[in-house]
Amino acid sequence: AVMPSLQSVPREKHPFGEADAHSFVGESEAAWKLRDSAAFVASRSAHVLLLGESGTGKEIVARAIHESSTNGQRRLVSRNAATLPTGLIDAELFGHVANYPDVGMRERPGLIGEADGSTLFLDEIGELSHDSSTKLLRVLDEGGEYQRLGDARTSTSKFRLIGATNRAVSSLKPDVAARFRLRISMPPLGDRREDIPLLARHLLRRAAASDPGIGARFFEGWNGHDGE
Repeated sequence: AVMPSLQSVPREKHPFGEADAHSFVGESEAAWKLRDSAAFVASRSAHVLLLGESGTGKEIVARAIHESSTNGQRRLVSRNAATLPTGLIDAELFGHVANYPDVGMRERPGLIGEADGSTLFLDEIGELSHDSSTKLLRVLDEGGEYQRLGDARTSTSKFRLIGATNRAVSSLKPDVAARFRLRISMPPLGDRREDIPLLARHLLRRAAASDPGIGARFFEGWNGHDGE
């Protein structure tokens, strides 16, 4: 197959079929176009929205974008928005001061505070409630300014938001969707059929690393690696 014309990413030095430096596996034209899109986005500062079916590698691409950005040396703050406890979303996102709401409570920086100077990845961002989306929008609109629960002062966090959803863009609040000026559509596996054997081998290797029986069953001469 003819490789796509790549303008943003240099040809990787990983062995053909192996995971690249960002743990992404794939040699199909769609996979290389995705690498190119991630590299293009990584060199910019705008917020990013990843769109695509579950299981297409949105978290891996989010990490690749972060690691290739100017803030890549800092820790990526990552959370699945669908797992944020109802009633505690404000505390999870924005944090709270010490002794709030109860005496003895430790200070919590919140996901936005933790991501200061780095990247916040919110998977399944479409699961956020209307109220939480509005509060998140306020942070994005006001230069990262927000208020922790119980704090009379405002705080500021300079972070980049990467959101991911398997829903249509139309399912997001229009004003929230508009804040994601950079978008990447993840190709479904049906468009990457030639990558499926490579992905299967990669997943089997990972499983075999903790289960020698799998390695012995699927890889000839297995002794911690498959001999390649």
